[in-house]
Amino acid sequence: MQERFTPFARADLDERQQKIFDDIASGPRGTVPWIFHLYLNSPELASRVQQLGAFCRYGTSLPPRLSELAILIAAHHWEAEYEWSIHTCEARKAGWSDDVIDAIEAGRRPAFRDPDAELVYDFSTEFFRLNDVPDALFASAVERFGRATTVELAGVLGYYSMLAIAIRIFRLPPEG
Repeated sequence: MQERFTPFARADLDERQQKIFDDIASGPRGTVPWIFHLYLNSPELASRVQQLGAFCRYGTSLPPRLSELAILIAAHHWEAEYEWSIHTCEARKAGWSDDVIDAIEAGRRPAFRDPDAELVYDFSTEFFRLNDVPDALFASAVERFGRATTVELAGVLGYYSMLAIAIRIFRLPPEG
């Protein structure tokens, strides 16, 4: 299979790319993940993607535990190994057990004790299964989380799907 991805050294970047590289490294991520090395081929896109990503990962009203659950579901759906490799660690930090992570990886419904997690799981998996969210499930999400948080959950699923598509097209390997 043809190699489609090569990480950058900062010194290899032009001035605009270096500024974006530095912006990413100095932000909440504290590093420049490989996905942004890919996006730095288009500096304007990299800048906008990293800003949206910072919001989707750190700025929504979803607690990190629920956000990481949605991210794992998106990574599993798209079979995005790179995304999966990063977010399994983040999911553990957010409090998810290996049993839950392993169940998602195997395509099985985890045993949840938290109704909010169950709702995020159902919302996310049904969207990816149907390319839609059934009315009753949508109404449950809006009733429980509010409209703004439901919009943000859709945004998290969309953002991580966008990353997963690029990961698949450019064949990013798991980092590390």
